[in-house]
Amino acid sequence: MKLLTKILQSKTVERARRQIGKSTGLHLRLKRFTPSASEEMRNAMLCQHMGITHVIDIGANTGQFAESLYDFGYTGQVVSFEPVGAAYEALMKRSMPYPNWQVAERCAIGNTDGEIEINVSDDTVFSSVLEIKDSYVAHNQKSKVVRKEKAPIHRLDSIINHHIPERGARILLKIDTQGFEKEVIDGATETLRRATGLKIEIPLYPIYEHSQFTFYDILEFTKTNGFQPYSFH
Repeated sequence: MKLLTKILQSKTVERARRQIGKSTGLHLRLKRFTPSASEEMRNAMLCQHMGITHVIDIGANTGQFAESLYDFGYTGQVVSFEPVGAAYEALMKRSMPYPNWQVAERCAIGNTDGEIEINVSDDTVFSSVLEIKDSYVAHNQKSKVVRKEKAPIHRLDSIINHHIPERGARILLKIDTQGFEKEVIDGATETLRRATGLKIEIPLYPIYEHSQFTFYDILEFTKTNGFQPYSFH
């Protein structure tokens, strides 16, 4: 291992890495696989440290987040929510090997109960209730909207007791809804009071039109609601 480390840290390898990067545009870097280097491992270890029994996975897409938790040793319950039809089908299939992973009926989560229209992108990970900015689409063609879909929408507070016991659960609330995070939070005030932890995606530069939650807003929100920021990625 020491010999391998010396080789990887040698000037020859470093120069070769720079030349490959210059010619291909790829940045090659070998790091020890630790929680500090792997967000997925860090998430699972935080769940273990906080004694999380239930993860509410809002904006699950095809189930990448939940599956990574189980891959790194999480054994508790996951409840996933996803409104986009194609992503939902993939999510259902992905969850099948995991008995503690429950996929809720296809729906969006927000600040109202009813029906809503989703802008579905070529890569469904970018799909959102909000419209994506043209400036971002020019940078990433996979984010281009290719169709619109209607889906039911619910406040989390309206439906959460159907999926998680009212008492005894230690909840991690994960929100990744492509600019729609503020609306999710507005419909989840009671659930947030019950939550032990919160994982939320807030870009430094908003890529969706009329997105209401900035980086500074979420910092103020966590402070006001008693959450201590632990990790930024």
